[in-house]
Amino acid sequence: MPPSSPLHPAACSCCSGPAPSRLDRRRFLRFSAGAGMAAAFPAPAAAEDGAFEVMLLMCSDPRIGQPTIDYMANRGLAGKYRPFVAEGGAIAIVAEQYKDWRQAFWDELSAAVTWHNVQKIITLDHRDCAAARIAYGLAKTADKLIETEMHRYALKEFSSRVAERHAGLDVEIGLMALDGKVQIMG
Repeated sequence: MPPSSPLHPAACSCCSGPAPSRLDRRRFLRFSAGAGMAAAFPAPAAAEDGAFEVMLLMCSDPRIGQPTIDYMANRGLAGKYRPFVAEGGAIAIVAEQYKDWRQAFWDELSAAVTWHNVQKIITLDHRDCAAARIAYGLAKTADKLIETEMHRYALKEFSSRVAERHAGLDVEIGLMALDGKVQIMG
């Protein structure tokens, strides 16, 4: 990895140069998340000054890729957000089954706040999420009301964890239906 510069830390995955010869689990997750984002969001151009208005955390489920892009565009945020994809979105940050995602996410969020001037994070979980079934069980996803409360719990817990690490960062949490409609939860 190159040394830190005034523009980016050495750990910033967007500028960290060639991959080390050993690809451990964290580096694999960071690499695969970045590669997935390049495929899912082929043109999320940053603002000309390198700043983004928001960071977006979303699930890797391909069914919600386009609805999420459309949702962000309808909010006037096309090209103004830094996306991060993790299994289950917020679930990856709070559920024990997905703990290997956490450090990569916290590193990306720190880079977004420090080096890209992100002031807000939007987190979109979605209905019919396989990661939710794995983390919380079939009973928590079988009924729409129970599923909503399970996501509300995960999203609120996510918000609390962000507040502990990045006080003052605005957090918006929502639950997306597969048709792209979003229920804001906080």
